[in-house]
Amino acid sequence: MANLNILFLVPHPFYQERGSPIADKMVLRVLSERQENVDVVTYPEGVDINYKNIKLQRVTHIPFITGVRPGFSWKKIVYDILIFIKTTQLIFKKKYHLIHAVEETVFIALFFKAICNIPYVYDMDSSLAQQIIEKYACLLPFKAIFQCFERIAVKNAEVVIPVCPALADDIARYRPKKVMVLPDVSLLT
Repeated sequence: MANLNILFLVPHPFYQERGSPIADKMVLRVLSERQENVDVVTYPEGVDINYKNIKLQRVTHIPFITGVRPGFSWKKIVYDILIFIKTTQLIFKKKYHLIHAVEETVFIALFFKAICNIPYVYDMDSSLAQQIIEKYACLLPFKAIFQCFERIAVKNAEVVIPVCPALADDIARYRPKKVMVLPDVSLLT
């Protein structure tokens, strides 16, 4: 079988020594060992990694937007828009067999599945709907809308990869095609 062209969307600084970036790096190492061709679209912050067949595509750095932290924020929204733009540019230049979408970039992957019929894997670290409501209680009246979008993203993924069995149980109501739990990396030494 020929090597796959994979577009890997990473909506956080990459690489940094913290939870999700560590897990992303491990997945990229495996894809490199399998000799897949991977374009990683990510934020401008982070340390470059050097794996064979893995190419980092950083979005444009915005001078006043630095120190992007985990969780929902206006900084992430700005850089996620830039990820969408960079993804669009890459998709018009190259044929991708699969999009590996981490967290909120699943909606970018969903868009390109609808437009270009590119399948995607949803790398799910948390329930985005729950995360937004917990951080911004004033948005509670919109919970059903957020859950609707999350359901659409889960149902259209070829595989959903939650980080724990509890999250897998939570999304079972959305009837995903396939679920593969990939436990998060412990930072305890």
